[in-house]
Amino acid sequence: MNKITAVPLVLMAMVFVLVMGCVIDPVPEFGEMTDERDGQTYQTVTLGDQTWLGQNLNYETDNNSWCYDDDPENCETYGRLYDWDSAMTACPDGWHLASDEEWSTLIKYLDPGADPNADLAESDVAGGMMKATGTVEDGTGLWRRPNKDATNVSGFSAVPSGTRFATGSFNMVSQHVMFWTSTEYDANSVWTRMLDYGQGGIFRDNTAITKDYGIAVRCVMD
Repeated sequence: MNKITAVPLVLMAMVFVLVMGCVIDPVPEFGEMTDERDGQTYQTVTLGDQTWLGQNLNYETDNNSWCYDDDPENCETYGRLYDWDSAMTACPDGWHLASDEEWSTLIKYLDPGADPNADLAESDVAGGMMKATGTVEDGTGLWRRPNKDATNVSGFSAVPSGTRFATGSFNMVSQHVMFWTSTEYDANSVWTRMLDYGQGGIFRDNTAITKDYGIAVRCVMD
């Protein structure tokens, strides 16, 4: 192959990698919504064609929603933790619990190289784009060090709300957040998403918990 032909092919390959294989520079659009059921106001964030709550839901359902450690101050900081049945009906009118596919759409928007069918690491970079910045140790945020790769360029502002186990105990606040999806895997488990203080990725899983655990909810607009 002569040099005149080779150079354009190399340039085309570089353009393809840049366009198809790299994260984008997201352009979040912010707004607000007020939940008429209890008067709480939430920031919203529009990313691509989706509008999400920019905070964890903090609506007290009739059954099976909790503050971390049963401390109401933690609800103000992190939102509530819900079992899956309560999560399915917790979102206000005009909003719903996001499906596995809707989560994958969000992650693919942030990282075009993400794998929507992944078990565990769906994207190695989108988690950092979604985590709120700062650390507990530095007095600048809610995540434990190192809060790896956190930039929050998406405006999603994920906070480490921890988990309520089916036994009623709580664990992992400041270390991770897990989010329900509306998509069942089997009779006992559901697809979830998880962000961690020591990882810059986002993880798609159906084995870590069962439906009676308490984890976070992010609603997406209908």
